Amino acid sequence: MSLRSIRDAGFCAIVMLLAAGAPVLRAQDTGPMEPPASTRFPTPPPPAKVEPPSLPPEEIIRRFAAKEDEMARAITDYTFQRSVRIEEIGENGKATGQLEIVTQQILTADGKTLEKPVRRTPSTLKSVDLQRGDPDLFVATPLFALTTSQLPKYNITFGGKQPLDELTAYYFTVKPRVLDRMHPYFSGVVWVDVEDLVIVKTIGKWVTEIGDVTSATLPFSVFETYRQQVGKNLWFPAYSRADETLQIGSASVPMRMTIRWTDFTPLAGGSPAEAPADKTPTSKTSP
Repeated sequence: MSLRSIRDAGFCAIVMLLAAGAPVLRAQDTGPMEPPASTRFPTPPPPAKVEPPSLPPEEIIRRFAAKEDEMARAITDYTFQRSVRIEEIGENGKATGQLEIVTQQILTADGKTLEKPVRRTPSTLKSVDLQRGDPDLFVATPLFALTTSQLPKYNITFGGKQPLDELTAYYFTVKPRVLDRMHPYFSGVVWVDVEDLVIVKTIGKWVTEIGDVTSATLPFSVFETYRQQVGKNLWFPAYSRADETLQIGSASVPMRMTIRWTDFTPLAGGSPAEAPADKTPTSKTSP
């Protein structure tokens, strides 16, 4: 899945996540606590020798946060199409049941953003009953911008440099400094292109002091998300995937959620933004 050739819930939700950094949960605040020492998701193996980057890590963080500021502002000026596919996975690795929902984010004449239904396939899922309009179905998708205003809330640690398909990227571990019940925070790893100093990939989840954040219906918490270049300087989400197991009594049901964003179009009109053909990191796990 190419970040430059591919192009929640609802446009207002994605803007809130990008600008604020996390969804807001309904819970009582019992005060901050230290974050857990470990996470459940895989992190890059440490290189045999960590070579210092060409710039101090603090300067790299400052620069990619400035790019995140720009992205969080710019995404409000685009419409886009989003496809969400939820699958039950059988023993052969193939889907035994699925549901796909496609929506288009649009701007109304009075300046409001709406999620317009485009297509919804009949559900063949056997383990969950997903109703049309479920408001928190995709609440756990970690679409966030690590903006300048969010930096003081996190410990961000330089891990090293590694190839990311056709790109070379620095990677940083991101952990919240404190946790509470009311405001989830991102916990994970981000990959930053060494040339443009912009985040191109994330693996992570939302966490609170009482645990990982998931929707009320689905088990997904850890998402691997690739971004695509839109226009010259912007990187928007392109592809995200999560694999979890749903426990129903004594039965364990492997499940997968795949999200794709396509057809980013400036609100002023015109054709969808074309992604340049160079530097095309891809997801090795995407179908």
